[in-house]
Amino acid sequence: MQLHVEIRDVRPIKALTFCIDIDRNAPLCIVGRNGVGKTTLAKTIMNFALADTFRRTASDGALRDSSFVRYTLNGASFEFTYDPAVGTLSTRQPVPESLKSLIAVELPIPHGQRFSYFHALSEADTEIRRAIILDDDTRPDTMIKFLNCIYGEARFENLREVKFSRGACCFYRVENDRYVREDYFSSGEFFLVNLFRRLQSGPRLIFIDEIDISLDAVAQARLIGELRTLCTKFSVNIVFTSHSLALMQTLREGELLNFEVVGEQSMLEERSFAYVKSLLFGFRGWDRYILVEDDAAKLVIQHHIDRYCMPTYYSYLIIPVGGVGQVIGLLERNRTHEFLAPADAVIAILDGDQAGTGNASKPDTYCMPLWSLESAFETVYDQSEFAPRLPDSVYASLPAKDEKGHKKALFKACQRERLRPDAEMVELACAPLAGEIQGFAEQVLHPFLSPHVAPVAPVQS
Repeated sequence: MQLHVEIRDVRPIKALTFCIDIDRNAPLCIVGRNGVGKTTLAKTIMNFALADTFRRTASDGALRDSSFVRYTLNGASFEFTYDPAVGTLSTRQPVPESLKSLIAVELPIPHGQRFSYFHALSEADTEIRRAIILDDDTRPDTMIKFLNCIYGEARFENLREVKFSRGACCFYRVENDRYVREDYFSSGEFFLVNLFRRLQSGPRLIFIDEIDISLDAVAQARLIGELRTLCTKFSVNIVFTSHSLALMQTLREGELLNFEVVGEQSMLEERSFAYVKSLLFGFRGWDRYILVEDDAAKLVIQHHIDRYCMPTYYSYLIIPVGGVGQVIGLLERNRTHEFLAPADAVIAILDGDQAGTGNASKPDTYCMPLWSLESAFETVYDQSEFAPRLPDSVYASLPAKDEKGHKKALFKACQRERLRPDAEMVELACAPLAGEIQGFAEQVLHPFLSPHVAPVAPVQS
C-alpha cells in the first residue's frame, strides 16, 4: 500500500512529492537544514487525518490561494485546496475514518500529542490515584523490555500501568507508599513511553518530527535498532526527522532521506550517512578532501598515499560517499556552495571500472588503477598459495563465484574472519599493478596533497 503526498505552495515548500510504501514496516529518517520544510511535511501528513491541522499549528501566510495538497492512499485520491472562509486547507471529498486511522503524526512542542497528554494525566489525577490505591494495575512487559534496551539498564523492572478514561498511565512505587507517575518521568522517558503506546495503537504510519529532541546520545544510538524490531512486530512504519549524528550513523541503507531545495523544487532523496554528514554538518579542519565510492575504495587510496605520498604537506580526509552518482553529485555541489572546502581542495576518485565513461571525464574526477579492490583481491585469493583461507563453511555461505556480489562478499568475509590485516590484503591486491599505482599517486595524489614538494621514494612494505 502506497501513500503518495503531492504538496504545492505550502510555505516554505513550493513543490514536493513524498511517497512511502507503508507495507515496508521499517524506520525512515528525514534530515535537512532548518527551514527547508520538514515540519511542514509533517503537518501536511497530519492534515490528512486532522483537517484543521494548519489552522491550529501554522503561522499566518503559510497558506495562500494557490496552496494545494493531493493525497493518494489505497487507490483513493483526495485533493485539499485553500479555503479562505476557514483559513485552512479543505476538501469536498470526505476522508474515510478507516484511512485516517492508518496515519498518526507527532509534532514538536507545543503541538505534539505527548504535550497535550501530559495535561490529560494531570486532569485525571483523582481517577489515576484511585486505580493505583486499589492495585488495579498491570506490568507492561513489552514496554519494560523496550525501555531497558534503550537505556541499557534494568531500572524499569518495577514499572506498572493503570487504565483511566482517557488512556493509560505508567508509574512505579517508591518508599512510604508513594509513587512516581509518568508525567514526572524525565522528558526522554516520557516521550519513549508515549512512543511505545503509539506503536501499539494500530496506525500503519507514524510520523515524528524531531524524534531525538529529548533523548541523550546513548538513547539515540540505541533507538533505531529497537524501532526496527517493533516496526516488524506491530506492522508499522516510523518516519521521523532528526539532526542527531549519533542516531543517523545507526541507520542502514534505504533508511535515510535528505530533504533539500533546488531552485523552487523540494527534493527527498535517499543518501548515505557520509553524504548527509558532509552536506549538513561539513568537515572543517582538513586542508584537502578526497571523495570515493565506499570504504573499500578508501582503503585503496589510503594505501596509495601511505606508500607513495608520505609525508603529505596538507592534512586530508578521505570520504566514502556511497555510489558513483553520489560522489559526482557531492563534488558538484561543493563546487557551487563550497560547504566542504574551496573547489580546488576537493577531488573525486572513482573505481577503475568507471574509466572510459562520462563520469571519468568530469572536472576534478579521476579513476584509480584498480578495477575495484574486491575484484583485485579475488584474483589474489584464488591463487593456491594464498593463506590462511576462509573456513569451508564460511566460503560455502558466500554467493557463487559467477554470481553478482561474490567479490564483495568474499572480501568482507576475509575482514570478518581477520585472515589478515586490511592493509596486508590491500597490499596484496595492489601489488600486480604497482607501477600503474605509483604513476597514479605521483601524477594525481602527490600534487594534490603536497604541491611544490618533490616526490620521495615509495615506502617499502
